[in-house]
Amino acid sequence: VTKNHETIHWQQYIETGIFGFLLLYLIFWIIGLIKYGNGELAYYRIPFEQEAYENDGNFDYCRTRKRYAWMESKI
Repeated sequence: VTKNHETIHWQQYIETGIFGFLLLYLIFWIIGLIKYGNGELAYYRIPFEQEAYENDGNFDYCRTRKRYAWMESKI
């Protein structure tokens, strides 16, 4: 499950570039921190994490995943 979770993140890295991913990740976390006032909740509300956690048990997900699927997550 962990390997699948991180493989989903790798697909996100490819789509956004590693620096783009890191920058967006930080921005989403800061927005969540301001919105929820809770660092842990802010982490779980990051769209990259939402996609990875929602699909880390689906071992076919990376084969069928739509590009930029993380953009469909709710912030």
